[in-house]
Amino acid sequence: MILCAVAARPAAAADATAEDIAQLVAALGDSDYAERERAARQLEALGGRSADALLTAAETSADLEVALRARALAEAIPPTSPRDPPEVAAELQRYATADFPTRSRIMHRLLRLDDDAGIEPLARIVRLDRAAAGARVAAALLAREYRPGDPFWPLLRPRIEAGLGESGRPAARFLRAVVAASEAAAPQAVAAAIDEAAAALDRLEGAIEQQGDEPAGDDGDAEAPVRLVLQRCLIDLELAAGRREAALERLRRLFAADWEREDAKEDGRTAAGLIWAVEHGLPEAVELLEKRWPGLTIDDPVTAYAAAVALAARGDRERAVRLADAAFASAQAAAGGFTARLRSGVLLAKWGATDWAIREYRAVCEDPQSPAIEFVLVGISFAELLHDLGRDDEAAEVLRRVADGRGEGADEAEELLRRLERDPALLRARAVYFASCAAAARGDAVRRRQLLDEATQRPAREVDALIARYESSAGDAAARADARILVGRALERIEEEIQSLPEEPNGYNEYAWLVANTEGDVKKAIRYSKKSLDLSPDNTSYLDTLAHCRFAAGDRGAAVRIQTLAHREEPHSRTIRRNLDRFRAAAAPAAP
Repeated sequence: MILCAVAARPAAAADATAEDIAQLVAALGDSDYAERERAARQLEALGGRSADALLTAAETSADLEVALRARALAEAIPPTSPRDPPEVAAELQRYATADFPTRSRIMHRLLRLDDDAGIEPLARIVRLDRAAAGARVAAALLAREYRPGDPFWPLLRPRIEAGLGESGRPAARFLRAVVAASEAAAPQAVAAAIDEAAAALDRLEGAIEQQGDEPAGDDGDAEAPVRLVLQRCLIDLELAAGRREAALERLRRLFAADWEREDAKEDGRTAAGLIWAVEHGLPEAVELLEKRWPGLTIDDPVTAYAAAVALAARGDRERAVRLADAAFASAQAAAGGFTARLRSGVLLAKWGATDWAIREYRAVCEDPQSPAIEFVLVGISFAELLHDLGRDDEAAEVLRRVADGRGEGADEAEELLRRLERDPALLRARAVYFASCAAAARGDAVRRRQLLDEATQRPAREVDALIARYESSAGDAAARADARILVGRALERIEEEIQSLPEEPNGYNEYAWLVANTEGDVKKAIRYSKKSLDLSPDNTSYLDTLAHCRFAAGDRGAAVRIQTLAHREEPHSRTIRRNLDRFRAAAAPAAP
């Protein structure tokens, strides 16, 4: 019997050591049934003290009996702590009995709780979640917060370490190594931590292959997003340590794995991976595409455009332009035709390649043969891009054409917009708002006021125009009173929509945005903004709104923190960047 010495004294005693617990876990696979049962009772009596050993065994033990018994015992260990604030405790209690999608939403909520109150509990999920898949999702959410040079990551590190404890689960080992690598000063310590993270990730991926906790997705791998986040985190660590060749090799393996999939059709993964590399300081990753597309003769327009962006980032502008021109020429011949142009334009705008995005958008908007649906969708995206660039006269003209149609009858144009769930009156009002922005840029205050009056008196509710009218009324008591009436009415209508569609995030966001930029119940606006993010986690627009709500409440530090997250999601949005700069300036200490 392997447990005689341990069984002779109560394992629940305060002096039970890690070695004692390890022996008890091993005894769960003893050939003697009585010994297995005795070990199980003693581990159960130890409660949370045995959690790390049990969960590590459940995930990594080669003995099936040990793994199954360890998992059963671990499931009885609660994830809560007496130190948890009431909001955290309530979320963790729900988590314990929730299905997997609900648990994922709870993890996202914990990640974004005020004052980082959910970070330690989220790391505790990595340590204690009864399902390895849940632990890996929690680890991926925390690992995604790491960015080299991020000013907020050092605030998270001690909380993550506290939640992980001494867990030996692969996901916990990986996360602990990320923390260690990011805080070490000596190059040797950094290298050792990165190597430990790589070893833990290899172990984690092996466990995924062996266990298959969740049903496969469309591509046969439900955990592909988790793997990708962790791999990219490791690449970031390599880059921060100056190990560019190692980072490129890891990225090469990611590309190769995508290209070897059975459904090897181009689905945007390579393009997304390459743009990620560019934005994280590794534009030379474009060379890796030569393996699949010699000479970068790429047949997919989106991937070709991504390669052009990477070449431009490397300083090879001439070759980048040639590749972008080829992508533009091939878009029309691609499957989907005009739809391919829409997809290319949206992605190029997101990637910051605005000149190429505008060319794609114009190709659809100015072609009389483009289908009406594509014309509308492209036109709306095009107008918003032009507005972000400050080209508001052009934005207004594009949106007016969308709202009024290209020559078909007004009734037909409105019917199409309604089928696409686009309000024609709202589009017209937004076009007028864009024109008011152009007037403001020219310094024409009178014309701006006329246009804002027109935009806000229309039946549609153009929230940005309402905000601009409120702001322009400063110093004019009568104008401010009129603006307040319009804002109050709009808030009432939005509230009615929220009550009728409580699971639709945009209503909550719109209410919060309007209050944050005018006046009203800021606490309610913050609650509504958080609700929108609960329904649509890390949505850039909704993060922007929450940052404005925090700023309106006087919490400038939180505004900077949240706007930084929005900027991370959309690094090329000029509007997001301008807001971040404004919040930072307001939060900066006053000069002596």
